Amino acid sequence: MTGSALRRLAAAWLLACTASVPAAGQSGLERFEDLSRSFRSVYDRVAPAVVLIQTLGEMQRLPRFHPPVPPRGDGDGLSGLGSGVIVSAAGHILSNHHVIKGADSIRVTLHDRRRFPARVVGVDSLIDIALLEIDAPGLPVASLGRSEDLLIGDWVLAIGYPLGMGTTLTHGIVSALGRRARVIEDDYGIESFIQTNAVINPGNSGGPLLDLQGRVVGINTAISTRTGFFMGYGLAVPIDLAREAMDDFLVYGRVVRGYLGVEISDVDDELVRREDLDLSPPRGVYITRIEPRAPADRSGLSVGDVVLAIDGQPVDLTNEVQTRIYGRDPGERVELTVLRAGRRQLVPVVLGEREESLLLARGRLLARRLGLTLGSMAGDQALRLGFTREEARRLKLPESAGVVVITGVEPGSPAARLGLEVDDVITEIDRTAVVSLDQFVRHLARLKAGKSALLWHWRQGRGIDVRALPIHAVEENPP
Repeated sequence: MTGSALRRLAAAWLLACTASVPAAGQSGLERFEDLSRSFRSVYDRVAPAVVLIQTLGEMQRLPRFHPPVPPRGDGDGLSGLGSGVIVSAAGHILSNHHVIKGADSIRVTLHDRRRFPARVVGVDSLIDIALLEIDAPGLPVASLGRSEDLLIGDWVLAIGYPLGMGTTLTHGIVSALGRRARVIEDDYGIESFIQTNAVINPGNSGGPLLDLQGRVVGINTAISTRTGFFMGYGLAVPIDLAREAMDDFLVYGRVVRGYLGVEISDVDDELVRREDLDLSPPRGVYITRIEPRAPADRSGLSVGDVVLAIDGQPVDLTNEVQTRIYGRDPGERVELTVLRAGRRQLVPVVLGEREESLLLARGRLLARRLGLTLGSMAGDQALRLGFTREEARRLKLPESAGVVVITGVEPGSPAARLGLEVDDVITEIDRTAVVSLDQFVRHLARLKAGKSALLWHWRQGRGIDVRALPIHAVEENPP
C-alpha cells in the first residue's frame, strides 16, 4: 500500500470515528484532542530530562542488530551517538550498554544545550543497560514507573535523539511483552523486551519509553530492520530490570544477581511428545542441563524437571525464569514448583552468584588493595604516549580499546612501592598477554594469596620492564 493510500485510509478512519459518536457525547475529534494534550504534557515534562549521548570510539563496536549511526558532521571527532534519560538529581543517566561500549570518551548534551563529560558508573551487558553520571547543577529528572503494570495495547511514547537530530517524540502501543529477539550478544543474555510500534530510529537507543503519565517504563534498545531504519516495531528493556541493575551499581558498585545454574528451554508439543510429559496444553520450562556444584545441583533439581512456577508464580518461557531469578539476590531462598515423573514437587533453592561475576569482583578488589586504578587506553591517550599500532603489534596486544593502562596509583601502596606509575601499559602477567581489562582482572582473581605474580609493563621512553607483584588475601565475598 502506498503512502498516499495509507493517508486516505487514516483520514477515512478518523472521519468514521468522529461520525459514530453521539452528538450528546464527546466527539471523536475531541477525544483525539484530549489524547494530543496528553502527549504534549508528557513531552513538556520529560523532554528536558532526555539527553544526547555522543562517544569517541570506533563505529564497528555497535552490536550486530544496530544499524550504522550517521556521522554528526560537526568536526569535533565524535563518532557515535545515542540517547539517555536523567533519573536522579545527582546526575545519574540510564542508557544502553551498546551506546557507550568501547568508547574512549563520552559527552552528554542536555535539552538546554549544556554539555558535560560523563563517566560510567556501571554496565550490565546481559540486559544492555548502562548507568552514567555527570556533574551538573539544576538537573531535571524523569520519574520511573513499573513495567510490570504494562498491558498489551497500552499507549506508550518514545523520546530521543534519532539520527542526531533534536529531541523527537513518537507514539504507539505496547505490541507484546516478554519478547525475545536474540539481539544481546551473550550466551547468558536476558531478553524480556517490551515490543512497541512507536517509531524508533538510530540514535533513539538509550532513550526512555514512557506511559501516558510520563513515567519511564522502558529503555529503548533496538529496532527490527532490514534497511537500518524503522520498519514496524522497536524493543525496550523493561524499567524494572534496568532499575535492578541501577540499584546494584549504586549500592555495590557492580551487578549482584541471583544465580540458579541451569540451562533451560521452552516446553512445546514436540518436547512433550519426545519426553512423554504429562502436560496438556504444553507449559512450563524444561531443564536441559545443570551446572555441577551450582545452586540447582545442590538443591536436588534434575535434568528433565519441568519448572512450572517460582514462588507460586507460573512460568512458561525461559526469559520469565531468567527475570524472576535476576530480581533476587544471592543467598535468597526461592521455591520452585516442578513436574518430575508425572508428579508435582516443591523444591527449595538457595540462590548463588555466577563464578564469572565473583571472579571479576575479587579481581577488582585485589587491584584496589594493590593500589591500582585501571582502565582501557583511549585513542587520544595512546597518541600522547606514543603507543602506536606498530608497538601494539610488536607486543602482541590489541590495537584499540583492549589495551590495559594504569590510570591511578595510590601513594604508599604496594604498586607505588614497586615503582608502577600512571600511564604504564600492562602487557603481560605471568607470561600471559593482557588483551582486555576483564581478562586481566580475572587473572588477578585466580592468583593464590601469599604468592607473587610477574607483571610486565610498557612505559613511554623506557619500553618493557617487569615487576614481582605481591598478592594479598582477598575476601571470599567481596562487597
